[in-house]
Amino acid sequence: MQEVVYHSNFSIEESYFWFLARNKIVNKVFQSITNLPKGDNVIDIGCGTGGFAKILSENYKVTCLDTEPIALEYCSKRGLSDLHNCILSDFQKGDRKLTAAFMLDVIEHIEDDKSVVKEVYDLLEPGGYFISTVPAYQWLWSYHDVMHMHYRRYNINNFSNLIQNAGFQVKYSSYFNTFLFPPAFLKRMLDKTDPNDIKGKPPVDEVAPWMNKLFKSIFSAESSFLPNLSFPFGLSIIVVSQKK
Repeated sequence: MQEVVYHSNFSIEESYFWFLARNKIVNKVFQSITNLPKGDNVIDIGCGTGGFAKILSENYKVTCLDTEPIALEYCSKRGLSDLHNCILSDFQKGDRKLTAAFMLDVIEHIEDDKSVVKEVYDLLEPGGYFISTVPAYQWLWSYHDVMHMHYRRYNINNFSNLIQNAGFQVKYSSYFNTFLFPPAFLKRMLDKTDPNDIKGKPPVDEVAPWMNKLFKSIFSAESSFLPNLSFPFGLSIIVVSQKK
């Protein structure tokens, strides 16, 4: 991602509706599906500025990995300490017995997605869990994807197949960010009218405080339904899988 995205994310990650709701949903799905013991070693790959890793650290020993030094500087400011500035293939896990790995909105940034998912498989202990999220639908491509340096967007079938082909067994999959799909769809279609002009546009769409509060309530409400069911469409995809 462009460096400005890290600065922006750190400043809003604990207040902006998208981060708050996504993290709540992912944590709820993770806890419900895996039921990992507290104190286990987990890794957040592509941890960014550490917002979700901070949540994990309340119950687990968290390793943070990112390719950008600025991201890990922000992780350190959140009190996270097991920080690694490298690509996954260069990471040395030592005596860590990693029972869960997270890649939240990361795989779309990696050109060779097949290889990195296989690297996650090799990293985990037998029976370990892989929790991953990605943006949905290539036809929703917009300046947002350009700004965040994405290679692609996914549908639930090709993303699940990507994970299964690496050796994982999919335990749960669903679209999410479904309740806000109509306004987001309209916004993305408007963005398509000017896909190359991203100068001066913020990495994250600015919203008024009242709208931020409203969107947070709407998006977060999905946590009451997931993972008891799977949504048939949405702006994002979540897959929880297990190493056989």
